[in-house]
Amino acid sequence: MPVPPKSSLWSRLCWVLFAAASIFLLLQSLGQRVDPGNRALKSIDTVDATNRRRLQEVVNDHPVVLLAFAMRGEMSWLPADRERLADLCQRLLAMPEVASCSLPPSPDPELGLMPVALRRVDEAVLERVVATAREMAPPSCQVLATGMPLLEHGIATLVAGERSTVVPLLLAVLFGAAWLGYRRLGLAIAVLLPAVTAIAWTSGIVAWCGNQLDPVAALLDPVLLTIGVAASVHFVEAFCRARAAGHDEAAARQRAVADLRTPALLATATTMLGLWSLGSSATPAVVDFGVRAAFGVALTHLFTFAMLPAWLHRWGGRPTPGLAAADFATPWVRLLFQRRLPILLTTTVISVLAGLGLSQLRTDNDPLSMLPAAVPPRSEHDQLAARLGGVEPFHLLVPARSTAADPSRLLPLLAELRRLPGVAGMAGPVQRGAEGDLAVPLLLAPAGSSERVALFADVQRVALALGHDDVVACGEAVQMARDSDRLMQGLLGSLGWSLLALTLAMSLGLRSWRLGLAAMLPNLLPALWIYGGLGLLQRPVSVATAMIACTMLGLIVDNTLHLLHHYRIHRAASPSRVALRHAFAHCGRAMTLSSVVLMLGFATAATSRLATTVEFAVLATLTIASAWIGTAVLLPLLLSARCRRSTTSRADHAM
Repeated sequence: MPVPPKSSLWSRLCWVLFAAASIFLLLQSLGQRVDPGNRALKSIDTVDATNRRRLQEVVNDHPVVLLAFAMRGEMSWLPADRERLADLCQRLLAMPEVASCSLPPSPDPELGLMPVALRRVDEAVLERVVATAREMAPPSCQVLATGMPLLEHGIATLVAGERSTVVPLLLAVLFGAAWLGYRRLGLAIAVLLPAVTAIAWTSGIVAWCGNQLDPVAALLDPVLLTIGVAASVHFVEAFCRARAAGHDEAAARQRAVADLRTPALLATATTMLGLWSLGSSATPAVVDFGVRAAFGVALTHLFTFAMLPAWLHRWGGRPTPGLAAADFATPWVRLLFQRRLPILLTTTVISVLAGLGLSQLRTDNDPLSMLPAAVPPRSEHDQLAARLGGVEPFHLLVPARSTAADPSRLLPLLAELRRLPGVAGMAGPVQRGAEGDLAVPLLLAPAGSSERVALFADVQRVALALGHDDVVACGEAVQMARDSDRLMQGLLGSLGWSLLALTLAMSLGLRSWRLGLAAMLPNLLPALWIYGGLGLLQRPVSVATAMIACTMLGLIVDNTLHLLHHYRIHRAASPSRVALRHAFAHCGRAMTLSSVVLMLGFATAATSRLATTVEFAVLATLTIASAWIGTAVLLPLLLSARCRRSTTSRADHAM
C-alpha cells in the first residue's frame, strides 16, 4: 500500500480535528439551557426599566404565582375549607424559596386567592408550589395556578422542545426535498452539510459562552438551516450543470466555484447586512439574534466553499439528467411578455390594497399570546381573568414629595383612573417605601400591548391634568407593553438602514446603480404585501413577525443577485430579452428549487407549538413565495422596460 504524501496526511488531520470540533460544539448546543424568565425579551436601558428598578425600592417586586381556589358546582365555603387554606399558606411559607404568602379578600366570594411571592424561580420550585397547593387544597375546590413565572416557564418549556421536534422534522423534510430533486444520496447530503455544520458551530459557540435560549433565539436554527440549504442548492446546481455539459468531477467543481464566487459572496453580504440591521433594536433578544444569525450566515458561506468541493469530489458522481433550465427559459420569458399588462395591473391593485392596510397595523408583544390556549397556565389565566376582570397588575409610583402623596389628592386621582376602561380596579393595598415613596397597585383588564400602551398614556394624561406631573405608571406590564412599541419603531429604523445598505451593496456588486435599484423594487413588494395583508386582516405585529422584513430582505435578494449577475454578463453582448433567456437558462432551476426548499423548510417550522415560531414561519413562507414572483415575474418586465429602446427586432425574432 503506497504511503500518502505529507500534505495528504496533514489534510486528513485537519478534517479530523474539524469534525471533532463540530461534534463538540453540537453537543454544547444540544445542552444549551433555556432562560426561564425570558429576560432577553425585556429592554434594559430605557425609562421604563429605570422606573421598574425604582419600584423595586418601594415594594418587594418578587415574581408572584397566583393560586386560586374555586368551589365546584353549587358548593359553598365551610370553616374547615378556610382552615385548610390557612394551613397551606403556612406550609408554603416554610419553603425557603417563598418570600411571602397571604389570603387577601377576594372580589369573588366563591373564589379564594393566594398570591405566593418567590425569592427564586426555577422549574423545581414552581412544580413544588403548585403540587403542594393541589395536594392540600380542600377537596371541594378546583385549583387554578397562573402568574408570570408559570407563564414564562411554559414558554421556556416550549422553546426547549423546539430543537427536539421541529429541527429534526425540518431536517427530514429538507433532505426529502433534496433527494427528490437529485435522486442521489451524496448530492442530497451535500445540500444539507454546510448548513448543519454552521448551525453546530454557531449554536455551540453561543451555548459555550453561557448564553441561554429564548423564544427569539429559538428561530436561529431554522433560519440558518434554510438559508444554508438555499446557498448549497446553487452550488450543487452549478456542479450538476457542469457535469451534464460533459466536464469531469474536478473540472465541474472548479467551474462551480468560479461560477458562484461573485454572486454567492454578494448574496452572503446582503443577507448579513439585513441581519445586522436588527442591532438597532432596544430588545436584547432581537439584537442577539441579528448578530448570531449574521455570524452563522458567514460560516455557511465559508463551509459551502470549503466543504462541498471535497465532498462532491468523493460523493458527487454523475447526477441523473433532469429537466434543464434552458428547456423552459425561452417559453417562460415569452409568456411573461405576452401577459405583461395583466401582470402589471394585478401587481398594482395588490400593492395599492396592501398600502391601505399599512395604516391599520398594530403591535402586540404580549408573552401570553405565545402560549397555546390549551396550556394549563394560559387556560387558567384566562379563567381567572374572566372571573376577576383581570389578573395582571401595574403600579402607580408616587414620589414622597409629590402632591399626589397627600391622601386627599391621591383618592381623586385613583377615582379618575378607575374610570379608564383598561383598569379593572385596585390590586392590593397602597405600600410606602423607606424614603416615603408610594406604590399604588392597579389591576389591568385583559388586553393586547397596543391597547395597554394607550391606557398607560391615558394614566399619565390624567395624572398630569390633576397637577401630578411626577406620577408614573410602571411595572413589568408597563415595560413589556412599551417595549412592544419601541420594538416596532426600532425595526422600522432597521429596515430603512437595511434598504440603504442593500441598495448600495447591490449597486457596487453589480457595477450598476440602475441594476441595484431594479433589484430592490421586486424585493420590497413582499414586505409591502405581507405587512399590508396583516393590517387588512387586523392581525397584530409581534416580536417575531416584526423581524420578518429585516431578516428576510437580506435572504430573498439572493435569487435576484444570481439572476442579475448572469443577466449583466450576457447583456454586454445580447439584447435584453436574449440576456434574460440566458440568465434564466443558467440559474432559473436553482432559483426555483432553492425557493421551494426554503418554503418547505419554513412551512415545516410552522408545526411548532410556540406562537412566535409559527408566525415567523408562516410569514417567511409567504415572503419567499412573493419574492420568487418578484424576481421571476416582475424583475424581467422591469429590466425589459428599462432596456426596451435597445431591444432590436432581431432579438424578438430570436425569441
